[in-house]
Amino acid sequence: MGQETGTPVFHSPYRSFFRSEFGPAVSFQRGYQTGVEGHYRRGFGAVDGAVRAGIMIRDDVQDSFLVGVDTRVPLVNEERFPLRGALIVGAGLDVSGGVTLWVPLGLSFGRRLNVEKSAVRLVPYVQPTVFFTSSGSGVGAGLGLGLDLRLSPAFEFRVSGGFGTGGAPEGVGVSAVWLR
Repeated sequence: MGQETGTPVFHSPYRSFFRSEFGPAVSFQRGYQTGVEGHYRRGFGAVDGAVRAGIMIRDDVQDSFLVGVDTRVPLVNEERFPLRGALIVGAGLDVSGGVTLWVPLGLSFGRRLNVEKSAVRLVPYVQPTVFFTSSGSGVGAGLGLGLDLRLSPAFEFRVSGGFGTGGAPEGVGVSAVWLR
């Protein structure tokens, strides 16, 4: 979840990998900012966690270093509700001339759609999120929309976007993910 670093990279409620995943993400945000990050995610039983690091390239102010962690905890499956649901929580830092702390808390809801006789899977999802930051208003709310497209058992392409209030990450994020 890139929201812990202030980027509009959201997560579906599904785990796509067996052991771990890694890959780059690029985000394009309001205010002429471009984020370039890498992540590594690993499963721990039903829960999984990730580390993320990268840079934010800004046109009008100093560029910054981004670092964060997040976890995804399954809450609801399709046996009890028509959608899968997961709690997403993280913490991260945006370090430039100063330090901004991001703490997002979100719920991701989506549904896996399998293409018959193919490894291709689609997961459309929505992720409402509350953000706590050490800058600006201190609290914001956002809505992330995304689509994960699994093209093979080892590769997934992800696109997400977000909008909100109170400094919530707004823009579009694209990720390429290798699954293990």
